[in-house]
Amino acid sequence: MKKIFFIPFLILISIFEVSAQTIEISPFTGYTFDHGFPIRGGRATLGGGQTVGGMVNFALNEFAEVEVLYSYQGGLGTANSSQLSGPVRERISAQYVMLGYNRLFPLSSQMALFSGLKVGTGTLASRDDNFDSITRFTVGVNGGMKYFFTENVGLRVQANLMMPISDVGANLWWSPGSGTQVGVGGFSSIIQFGFTGALVIRMNR
Repeated sequence: MKKIFFIPFLILISIFEVSAQTIEISPFTGYTFDHGFPIRGGRATLGGGQTVGGMVNFALNEFAEVEVLYSYQGGLGTANSSQLSGPVRERISAQYVMLGYNRLFPLSSQMALFSGLKVGTGTLASRDDNFDSITRFTVGVNGGMKYFFTENVGLRVQANLMMPISDVGANLWWSPGSGTQVGVGGFSSIIQFGFTGALVIRMNR
């Protein structure tokens, strides 16, 4: 499944690189907040934590750009349910690989607002290798501001909303391959919200 997704993904990146007027590289860090959701007989939480990653943006014109994003966030997953013998805690990570489109709203030669939509994959994994990673199709939205101190160096701040599309529950990350599966499932979408700040390095073509 991952190979089927990444082959056209890489082809699209090559096309955008050729047609782009400018390319921006933006390493970032930020914070993603806790998200709680109901499970059968109780509630689970995907804990917040620092988010790090990078973006590459291909400017098509003054008002539009294509974006490639990778982000990683570590946190603590917890669950409490009448179907569990006790509270469960697990160190987990959420990783996203996304391709999207941003609409730019220039305010001056130095500053622009933007909003965007992304699609890609979201992967939930155990940081202690206690369960197999799970990857789901993901939709993301974002909005923020860019400000350039010079022609080639700037600052970018934005809010992010990531939404893996799946039916998820406590059994998403508390089902060790060698143990008894915990049957605490149920439909409940994960929504991760956070803020990031990035250094922007612009390269003119």
